[in-house]
Amino acid sequence: MTLHDTSVCVYEGGPAVTVRTGKTGNQYGLCASCADITERTDAVSEIMEGFRTRLREAGRLDERIEDFINGVIICAPLAPGADPLARISAVFHRLAKRCGVEAEVTAA
Repeated sequence: MTLHDTSVCVYEGGPAVTVRTGKTGNQYGLCASCADITERTDAVSEIMEGFRTRLREAGRLDERIEDFINGVIICAPLAPGADPLARISAVFHRLAKRCGVEAEVTAA
């Protein structure tokens, strides 16, 4: 299903270079810059959601850890580099200390 003109980036309004399909089946266009950050965000989210699940199953998921994971999902796609794990590492320990979860992250 298409709700937007897929030849135009849904975020920036410029020419789209790719068309994606959202979780609800809607198609939308993305410019090169938005396509790149969307792919980076998807890769980081997939990794961090697995981390969140493991912490939940271990009974160690609390509000501070949730905030930490959400912070990584927001910040890591913006870090330089092509490898999602390297980008996550770039922000992981900085955010852990700031969120007050440094010991929990190290132990997990």
